Amino acid sequence: MNTTTATAPELNAQLFLQLSNIADNESYLQKTLDFIIGLAKSDNRTNIRGKAYTELLERLSDFQEYEAGWDGDNALPLNHSVVKNFKSILQESSDNDLQDWTIFPSANGTLLLQNKKRKSGINIGAQGFSYYTIQNGEAQGENNLAFSPDAVLEIMKQI
Repeated sequence: MNTTTATAPELNAQLFLQLSNIADNESYLQKTLDFIIGLAKSDNRTNIRGKAYTELLERLSDFQEYEAGWDGDNALPLNHSVVKNFKSILQESSDNDLQDWTIFPSANGTLLLQNKKRKSGINIGAQGFSYYTIQNGEAQGENNLAFSPDAVLEIMKQI
């Protein structure tokens, strides 16, 4: 089973199966249970990996295959630093954070993270990002912000 496309019930069934296979080895089972309990008690934010995450990761994979001129003109392929930046956003986010967002490649090698429901977008660059939102028919936003996954996620939540 491919875990990147598995649903939560499928993953739970797979985990249960794995645990039942090791049930005869009490020491290993105890270590596994201790690890799971430790995760549950952890202060670290637990990232939920669901449909939105999977769809964005699949789209990113497709766009990474684009070569120079992919738009029939002079479009650049995705910049490797842009891909790294976007993956860092995915790592820090939950599925709720990603809900209603999708990505598109930009001709300059960046990624546009867009939310059509909120008429907003975030352009992820190699070293920075910018965002816009349409309110009352007017575009509002900021350009040339220093990139960090937390800064982008904060903007996504504010939008």
